[in-house]
Amino acid sequence: MDIQFGSKTVTGRRESNQDSIFFMQQNGCFIAAVADGMGGYGGGEVASRIVADVCREKFVLFSAAPEIEQLERTILKIIASSQEHIKMKSAEKEELSKMGTTLTVAIGYMGEYVVGNIGDSRTYLISGDWIEQLTKDNSMGQEYREKFSEEERDSGLLQKISHALTKSLSGGEDEADIYPGEGRRYTFRRNDKLVLCSDGLILDKIGDTGPEILRIVGEAGPHDEAAESLVNWAYENESADNISVIIVAAGE
Repeated sequence: MDIQFGSKTVTGRRESNQDSIFFMQQNGCFIAAVADGMGGYGGGEVASRIVADVCREKFVLFSAAPEIEQLERTILKIIASSQEHIKMKSAEKEELSKMGTTLTVAIGYMGEYVVGNIGDSRTYLISGDWIEQLTKDNSMGQEYREKFSEEERDSGLLQKISHALTKSLSGGEDEADIYPGEGRRYTFRRNDKLVLCSDGLILDKIGDTGPEILRIVGEAGPHDEAAESLVNWAYENESADNISVIIVAAGE
């Protein structure tokens, strides 16, 4: 299966870009990853870069002798190695002691794939005129939404806690959520698209950004153009964060 990529990452209204992206295909395999760093100036950038480098390292090893049963295991290796590298790096300098990052990552082989997620970056699937958020945010806002019905929610409180993470890659023991999980895999069908993004693209954490993502990608041309259109839309609508997008498209 032919895999095509489009991508864009921008600093936006921040002083520096603490997002890192990575994508690659080799030997019938592909990977795409978006990491959104946090922990002050410099720290978040270091953490997200560490994760991107680990993604490269583990993907190269996997794709050298790929086995479809190892897709999920490769994500778990990425998470474990990233936690260890971040832990060691954060101990080197005081200014790095509170650094961390999110990660949303898709890895596939021979038309099947799995997704790993930790934090509140997201992976969406676009198939025809339908879009689905494959990942679930690891955030207090997500937990609040699950606990209370729409009628019971305090929208002001939800807005305040929506960015507070319950999991991250910060040198601890937090583990990624795997989708679809339990050893299963998604099938990447012709003309399907995966959209991986940092939360700079998600302007409304309370509402559903999916329909707008679907509209923009559908109206755009090549995949790089679609990624740029998504980033421009978020920036023009007052995103205050770094904005990063990778589009992974399944061809023939």
